[in-house]
Amino acid sequence: MNDGSLVLWGDNSYGQCNMPASLSGVAQLAAGYSHHVALKNDGTVATWGSNRAGEGTVPAGLSGVTQIAAGGQHTVALKHDGTVVAWGYNGYGQCTVPSGLSIGTQVATGERHAIALKSDGTMIAWGSNTYGQCDVPSGLSGVHQVTGGGYQTDSLQGDGTVVEWG
Repeated sequence: MNDGSLVLWGDNSYGQCNMPASLSGVAQLAAGYSHHVALKNDGTVATWGSNRAGEGTVPAGLSGVTQIAAGGQHTVALKHDGTVVAWGYNGYGQCTVPSGLSIGTQVATGERHAIALKSDGTMIAWGSNTYGQCDVPSGLSGVHQVTGGGYQTDSLQGDGTVVEWG
């Protein structure tokens, strides 16, 4: 909605449709398996729904966030300085952000993996690689957007082509 308010519906088994009453000024919304994440206009993050694996426990002091993504039971945030923060279930390493990743421009998630687009047009993926979803094709560059699905990863190239794997 134009005023930053949200309307939610569907399965509410984990309270994922019970948005906090005080939540306003939402700039972006992401939905995981059973939790929601909202990026507020002030760069802070709010969550609701399941917190079985810590996916709803925002790290203390997290601020300056410019983008969010929600996976199966994990959450990823991109900060204005290009650093990436992840929390929640880490059984596949999806919350273990690769060291040295500091110039991210976009984040995305799949069921059990996370993806970051870097400022140089390359990308990195980490977490579960059961289906090859973290095996970024060799030489892939010129990426403009990344997204993840259950067990796949997609990239939109500058020329409008899509490259998918997993």
